[in-house]
Amino acid sequence: MIRCGMYEAVITPPLGSSMPGHAGERKAAEVLDDLYAKALVIDSNGHVAALVVVDALYVQRIEVQKIRERISRHTPIPPDRVMVSATHSHSGPPIRPGFDGFDHPSYLNYMVERTADAVILAYNRRREARIGSGIGRAEGIAFNRRYWMKDGTVRTNPGFRHPELVRPAGPADPELLVVRIEDTEGRPIGAVTNFACHTDTLGGGNLGLSADYPGELSRLLKRELGSEAVCLFVQGASGDLNHYDFTKPKSIEPGHYRVMGRKLADETMKVWRTIMPSQSGDLPVSVRQAFFPIAYRLPTEAEADEAHRTLASEGATEKERYFAEHLLNMLNDPEKTAMVEVQTFRLGELAVVGLPGEIFAEFGLRLKRHSSYKYTMINTLCNGSIQGYVCTKEAYVQGGYESKLKRNHRIPSGAGDLFVEHALQGLASPGKEALESGCPSNDPA
Repeated sequence: MIRCGMYEAVITPPLGSSMPGHAGERKAAEVLDDLYAKALVIDSNGHVAALVVVDALYVQRIEVQKIRERISRHTPIPPDRVMVSATHSHSGPPIRPGFDGFDHPSYLNYMVERTADAVILAYNRRREARIGSGIGRAEGIAFNRRYWMKDGTVRTNPGFRHPELVRPAGPADPELLVVRIEDTEGRPIGAVTNFACHTDTLGGGNLGLSADYPGELSRLLKRELGSEAVCLFVQGASGDLNHYDFTKPKSIEPGHYRVMGRKLADETMKVWRTIMPSQSGDLPVSVRQAFFPIAYRLPTEAEADEAHRTLASEGATEKERYFAEHLLNMLNDPEKTAMVEVQTFRLGELAVVGLPGEIFAEFGLRLKRHSSYKYTMINTLCNGSIQGYVCTKEAYVQGGYESKLKRNHRIPSGAGDLFVEHALQGLASPGKEALESGCPSNDPA
């Protein structure tokens, strides 16, 4: 018997909180829409998996561990069977210290409790359910933001109709994956949607807290499915994707997050109506984790010299000084490696691949091509083991914003290929022990 529960908990921080996601301190001055932690719990004959997504830029490892621990204290769900990710909203809560140096420990504790409680309440509200998946396409709203220029360089966000622009330097992924969850009477419990595009349509000048286009998507889906339905958005491989098409004149207006949310909602409902949820009383559920170390990148001698010159320059901007100081601090940072977690869920015909960091679209497309499952959901910014862009090897050579060494981006070349390799291994064979007991967590942290 399949039982599912879904729940959403408000995690909106107080006004005046830092809003991370841009190079400069921003303090929240209003609430455009509430932020949530949204959870799905699937229980198939006692084999349980929990997916929880937070409206935030990301969730750090220490908070992920606390969320998992709280869930395991209040439910039978083991920590290794909980996948925690973020929508990557750039208008979200203070999940890291602000540019002003202040952190928000009381908010982080609140977020941890509310996020864990969303899973606990979803578990407690399980009821007999039917699940099905389908795929649509949301064309023309997400684009690769890296472009080849006429001089042979690659530039991120080069400007609309730039005269030197040649072509995009990588692919986009218009696929929209939809999971339909309903009770045995056909009443919607909720939906899971998976799409790849940076959640930054409001821009750096915005001072209003918002879930961005996933929040608008949820609002519109609730109109169709009912106010009690939980509409959970999973961010795909969007490290090099955003909502600007730089090959055309600028056509983005304020409130574009509503335009994107509406287009995604329309396509979601189109797919929803074609999905035939499984009538079977059984849904194989398995979970796998892989942990492996990667060595962080360190500044080169040339990069360190450039940082020293920036700090010595009277004309350097505050932003340039900030990044120069952090680059030099990396030389003395005792943390030279990271233990990466790659997590995979198998839910019948659906595979969910949980990857840390901001994954380039090419990796997501590669995983989908090589996955043996009918439906493969790429879930990024997952489980907090690392932050930053996971670029292709070519991008490290080409340059551009994403490959630039920064405080929160020290991931080495080749890491993305390792992520794909471990994810495909996790999907290759669930294993009898995983199906029966869920494999004890081997998290080394």
